[in-house]
Amino acid sequence: MSEQRAFANQEREFQVRRLGKLGRGLLMMLASVLSFVALGLLVTDHLYRPDTFKIEQLKIVGQFRYIEPSIIEAAVIDQASGNFFSLDLAEIKANAEKIAWVESVDVRREWPGTLVLSVREHLPAMRWGKGKWVSTAGIVIDLPESIDARGVILLQGSDSQAKRILLQATRWKKELKELGLEVRGVSLSDSEAWTIKLYYLGYDAEFDLLLGHEEVAKRLARFELLFKRQFKFSERPLKRVDARYPDGLAVEHAGAVSTDILALASDLAMASNN
Repeated sequence: MSEQRAFANQEREFQVRRLGKLGRGLLMMLASVLSFVALGLLVTDHLYRPDTFKIEQLKIVGQFRYIEPSIIEAAVIDQASGNFFSLDLAEIKANAEKIAWVESVDVRREWPGTLVLSVREHLPAMRWGKGKWVSTAGIVIDLPESIDARGVILLQGSDSQAKRILLQATRWKKELKELGLEVRGVSLSDSEAWTIKLYYLGYDAEFDLLLGHEEVAKRLARFELLFKRQFKFSERPLKRVDARYPDGLAVEHAGAVSTDILALASDLAMASNN
């Protein structure tokens, strides 16, 4: 009995010592964690203090044709002159992209004290509606009026269709140039109907070509054939050509008494055989 009591006492003492060691270990671990946290807070505080790790250089890189880098610098300098680690890159990017000529900006840090802004300019491709432009990326943009618009194709349509209209106008410009025709305007109506405004040096006049919304390529080919065979050498300038007919073209000449002159399918066949 006494032996059992002594064994039980020893077991209790062992458990007490074991718990004591575990407790001291946990306390030491907690003290270490708190020390690391405190050290981390001190380091973080030092890293993010406004008077440490300051931005020493601002680099603005890109190919600039319409805007001076100094304008971009002036727009971001207040946000870009702080602490290297605490800079709000999203705010700097947003401020730079508010500038009219700027399409996009990539902002990054370079250790130890440089901030780099990679700037992409809008490149105006063609005019858009009243006073706007469409860029090479197919984005409608409102640019300063100082840009020279002479000789630039005028596009019209819904802003959401800008890229589509730009691509089509670019193709037609190249295609019709081979006939000596200069594309001066392309429009796409809400009903998806295409109209091209053309200029022919041969009689120094502009005219409209109506292609509609169906079989546009076929209708354009029909016009090209008749222009090559007939209209190109005519002394009567064209005013309006309606290619939306299934068997020919409705043609209006400048100064003509009659409104339309119909070019029938038989004329096309004759032209093809000549």
